[in-house]
Amino acid sequence: MAKVRKVVIPVAGMGTRFLPVTKVVPKELLPIGTRPTLQIVIEEAAAAGLEEVVLVTSADKPAIEDFFRTDTVYDKKLSALGKEKNLSSLYDLIEKIKITTAFQENPKGLGHAIHCAKKAVGNEPFIVILPDVLIESQLPCCKQLIDAFEKTGCAVNATEHTPGSQLHLYGIYDIERSEGLFHYARGVVEKPAADEAPSDLSVVGRYLFPADIFDIIENTPPGKGGEIQLADAMNTLAKAGRMIAYEYEGRQFDTGDPAGFLEANIFYGYKEFGTRLDDFLKAATRTHSK
Repeated sequence: MAKVRKVVIPVAGMGTRFLPVTKVVPKELLPIGTRPTLQIVIEEAAAAGLEEVVLVTSADKPAIEDFFRTDTVYDKKLSALGKEKNLSSLYDLIEKIKITTAFQENPKGLGHAIHCAKKAVGNEPFIVILPDVLIESQLPCCKQLIDAFEKTGCAVNATEHTPGSQLHLYGIYDIERSEGLFHYARGVVEKPAADEAPSDLSVVGRYLFPADIFDIIENTPPGKGGEIQLADAMNTLAKAGRMIAYEYEGRQFDTGDPAGFLEANIFYGYKEFGTRLDDFLKAATRTHSK
């Protein structure tokens, strides 16, 4: 079985839910504390032992590539001031994992974005991380998927149980059979009504695919809005009995939603600032409850 070495991260989106700030700042560089979400998910990939990141980006977002450069004017000025240690976490990450780019000229759906990485990935299995989704876990979620893949040889996608009131917000797995945390899927139903959902297991933004997903995407016709949907390609894998929804250990934060972004900042803020943030939030709650 081929080793899983690479991770694809689509970052070409326009981030319209965060306008006006995303007019000039890529959504993926919005901070959780002092680290952008993109850095945090790449840290997860590095901690899982992955060797290379392929960022599927847009020519309209040069700041993403600049963020991972070490030779910018800013870097040089910081070094001249003797303050380069303030970027040590980023520099250490760049040393640990290779970061390359592929370009998506026009947004044509998530499936299309993943396909843009075909040349960079080559003929080997790979992980996909959606950078909106942060996952706090003991063992990196990417490593959990790799371990599951090595046991089964199937495409492995993260899943979790989801309240009925939220099922309409996510893709939901149709499950054929379950073996503990391994749920063999018949397919994915996109954002069903609660009474039409085939299960309560939702699609989470971590996927591990075999290399032939690229061929499957190429043969997947455009769906809603003329876009090439990743879910349609996943359904092809599922029909062949080759897709598992794996119940990962951890907690996810959807930072692509403004409220979820604030929740992630509060959660990670507690980890960093503890009592100081706790006292502030208690005071703020008292103020707003009056």
